[in-house]
Formats: sequence, structure tokens, C-alpha cells
Amino acid sequence: MATGIPHGTVPGTGWPGPPPGPAGGWTAGRIVAVVAGALLALVSLGLLGAGGTALWADQALRHDGYVTAGTAAYSTTGYALASERVSLGWGWLLTGLIGEVRLRVTAAGPDRPVFVAVGPADRVASYLSGAAYTMVTGTGPGDQVSRSGAGRPGAPQTAGVWAAEASGMGTQTLRWTVRSGDWMAVAMNADGSPGLTVYADAGVSAPRLFELAVDLIIGGIAAGALAGALILVPVRLAAGAG
Repeated sequence: MATGIPHGTVPGTGWPGPPPGPAGGWTAGRIVAVVAGALLALVSLGLLGAGGTALWADQALRHDGYVTAGTAAYSTTGYALASERVSLGWGWLLTGLIGEVRLRVTAAGPDRPVFVAVGPADRVASYLSGAAYTMVTGTGPGDQVSRSGAGRPGAPQTAGVWAAEASGMGTQTLRWTVRSGDWMAVAMNADGSPGLTVYADAGVSAPRLFELAVDLIIGGIAAGALAGALILVPVRLAAGAG
């Protein structure tokens, strides 16, 4: 029976009703949504992977409050073992990914005092300039690069270039609260003589690592849920299930 209400109007008002929904098939908007969902799914995988790695590091590599990869042996015929230049910006400090650095160094030779220090990279490089030393680029046996030179650096304890230092017999532990800038770490014989073999490990307190891991995992789950919606809804609508 006819109601007298024009087609497409809201009963009792005469106002136009909502337009009919789009038919099945791929519209430009649905294609864009699926592409955005696929990109967001990649972001989700990245967040979950980073969060899982951070959580594993916090649980498996943390010992005595520091995240450390373990002890390795390093050796040089020159005057020093030096790390690569490490650049630290405010972002690293604000996220709590580093916090405090701990360096532990033990000389392999008996009754031989060892010196370990951290200093601004430019000043440390200037101190070692012209002298033979070994640059340590990693923990593997092939991660040590010899630098030649005929000079001899001054006694490390009087060099005046260090932000933090420790020296003496047995295992020496240096703790240093990280600051923004470019830095290098150095291990030497305390008397400045050439030829050195040490067992060393480096660790960071990373006070917010667990919190960051949880945030990354939650973000990854949320991004994954949104990616699923952006992909599944347009697919259903395109198939005519909407």
C-alpha cells in the first residue's frame, strides 16, 4: 500500500534520507584504505619486533642492573685500545635507553695496573694522534683495527681529557652518567707503556628499557588491529558483504 512518502525521504519530516551505500566493488576509497592498512601492518610488525627485542634484552642480558653482552678479550701491541666514536643525542637520554654506562676491564698480565676512561671523542683522538693503537669496532675477533704511528702519548692519568676514569690493579670498574655529545672509551696500561691485553665488558643501565618494550608492544598490537580493520572492512564491502 502506498504511504505517500517520497522515496529517499525520512518519514514524518520530508527531509532527504542518507544516500544509498556504495555497491560492491573496488572504489578509490577502499583501495586507499587497503594500501594504508598494509603499510600500517608493516609498522605494526616493526613495533612488535623492536618491542620483543627490547624485552628480551632487558630480561636475558641484564645482570647486576646493567644490560651487557658479556666479556670479550681485546689485545694491542700499541699504546691503547680505543672504541669507535659514539654519538649520543638528547633523544637517547630522554628515552632512558642508556642511562649510566659501566665499563669493566681486567688486564690479562699479572700485577699490571690498567687504566680505563671515557672522554670527548675529539680530545681523545687528539691525545692518541700519531701513536700506534687499536680501534675496537665490535666484540668479534675481526672487529679490531690497528692504527700505526711512531709517537707516544703522554701518561693517561695526567692527560686531562677524560670525563670519567679508573685505574689500578685487578678489575677496574668505571661508571659514567651519559651526556649528549661524541665520546670514546680507552683502555691502556696505567704507566702508558705499549702492549696490552684485557678482558672487558660494557653495559648500560637502560632504566626505561622494560617500559619502552611494553609501550612498543602495545603500540604494535594497536597498529595491527587498526591495520586489520582497514584491510578487512573494504574487502568485505568490495565483495558485497557490507
